[in-house]
Order: sequence, then structure tokens, then C-alpha cells
Amino acid sequence: MPNETSRFETKPKSLIYLPGEGLQGEGIPSYILWENMTVESVQVSLGPPLRFKEIFNAESWEIHDNVITIRKVGIDGYIGLSFESSKVPPLEVMVPIKYLIYQPHGDTIKEVKRIRLFKPKLEIQVSAKEISINPDTGFVKGRIGIKNVGRGTLIMSISTTENSPTELKTPPEHREFAEKFASDLNEEMSNLAKEFPEFQPVWDEMMNWEKRNLIELSSEERDEFVVSINRLANILASNKDLLRRFAEAYAKAFARNIELIEAIKKFVSIYESLVSKDLLLINPFDEVDLSNERAEIVLKIIQTDKVFDTYEDVMMPKIQLSSSQATKVPIYKLFKWG
Repeated sequence: MPNETSRFETKPKSLIYLPGEGLQGEGIPSYILWENMTVESVQVSLGPPLRFKEIFNAESWEIHDNVITIRKVGIDGYIGLSFESSKVPPLEVMVPIKYLIYQPHGDTIKEVKRIRLFKPKLEIQVSAKEISINPDTGFVKGRIGIKNVGRGTLIMSISTTENSPTELKTPPEHREFAEKFASDLNEEMSNLAKEFPEFQPVWDEMMNWEKRNLIELSSEERDEFVVSINRLANILASNKDLLRRFAEAYAKAFARNIELIEAIKKFVSIYESLVSKDLLLINPFDEVDLSNERAEIVLKIIQTDKVFDTYEDVMMPKIQLSSSQATKVPIYKLFKWG
């Protein structure tokens, strides 16, 4: 007859987690779980472009040459790790991380995990020095080719340079919606802050960022903005009533501007089209006013990614614009996307 105790005997188990891929420049989480086993120490080795950032549930640990050794944990069975990644020249790079779990009597669990780190890259192709617009059909000939040849969404803003003979302008209906919506939202959030005083300083901080062009922030400012976003997320996550009222405040602000919703529908439609190509243009409806049927324009593309990392601005050559009659054309129509 089989031994009843052995039938129900629990076996040692361990689990090591590392995501399969991530954006160059973002934080990378990892953790180690174990049960029904004694662990004397854990060692984790990693190489560039990854580096150690934080460790959780460790009471005694040290790091040397990107090798982390944990000798004592707070709660048995868990170690949390966080790594930082930086951008490298290749669009994709595979980085191995080696995990060693040391047990009594010289037993060791060894496992190597690999993460693929990627980044976006903008590619511009100017096929002609003149772009012609048909004001009747809206057809644009000689469009500028633009695509993301890497991976991950590029967030972009297109503007004119200081020496550009022609400027871009935001259409009145979009400017009106943005200004009215921001005013109504701030009113709703101010009322929310009276009900939840702990929300006030966080919202004041977000309002300070709202006045800035986020895509033009310096590297240090972008880091500060990410901290502010995380602070807002944390306070909302910690209070379900506040989170519910926060969502309601946004809904009320939209409802108070329902007459301008058609402008937003067009905006969302263009967003969905570009995001499918890993490109997000934040000012697609800024337009060129061809009041004299011909114009010269010099464009600049400011770009970043979802972690607000720094990318070089793209300066474009002077482009001639022509039309058979006076017209206005949104900036997104001058480009061939993807």
C-alpha cells in the first residue's frame, strides 16, 4: 500500500518572471517566487543597456558590477526587482538576465531569461520640393513620406521653424474646444478637490504641466512629469470614491461641450489611423492657409515616445505649396503615413 504521507507531499517550486520585450528607456519589472524550499541566497546578473534600479522585500543585499546578490528577504518566498533600460543604436537588442537561486547542500537553480528591447525610429522621405493641393477634391500630390521603421509609438508635434515664410494655425473650432473643455474640466476638478482635499496639490501640479508643451520638455523635465503622472495614478488608485468622482468629472466636462463633439470625432478618427502605424501626431488639424494660392513652408518635427524619452528634432527642407485657388489644408494631409 503506498505511503499516504508521500502522496500529499508538496514539492519545491520556483517561478521567475521577466517580460519578453520592452521599450528602450522604460523600467523593466521582474520577480522571483518560491515555495516549499529553503533559499540561502539569490544572485541576478545583467548587462547593458539594463541596470539595476530597485529591489523589493530584501533585508540584506549588495550589488557589484551589475550582479545583485540577495542574502536575506523580509517575507519568505518573494523577491521583486526593477531594472532601468537606456537607448542603444540598434532598433532592437536582446538582453539576457541570469538568475541563480542557491539552496542548502550546494543545490542551485539556474535560469536565463531574455528580454527584447526595442525603440521607434522616424523615417522621412521628401520626393518632391513642391506639394500641390486640389481645393475641390482635397487631393494632395507630392506628399511627404513618413513612417516608423522601428517599434513602439512615436509621439510627434509638427510645427514651422522660426525662418519659415508660412506658419501653421490651429482652426478656431479646435482651439475653442480645447480652451472651453480645459476651463470646464478645471472647474469640475476644483469642486472635486474641495470634497477630497488630498487631491488638490496633485491636481495643481498637473495644471502646471498642462500649461507646458509636454513634447518639448527637457530630459529632466520629462522625468519630473512622469513622477507627477505616477503620483496622480497612485492617489486615484488608493481611493475608489475619488477615482469614481474623477471619471465623472471628465464625463461632465465633455457633456458641457457636446456641441463641439464633431471636431473631436474627426480628431479621434485621425488618431486611430495614425496610431495603427505606431505614429501619434498631437496636432493633426493645425493648418496651412494658402490665401495667395502659393506658399513656402519649413517644417520641424518634435518627437518623443510613451516614456517621454529624448529624440532629435527632424528639420525638413523648404517645401513649395500650391493650389488653383485659396484654400486651407490640415498639416496631416501633407504627409503619406506609414
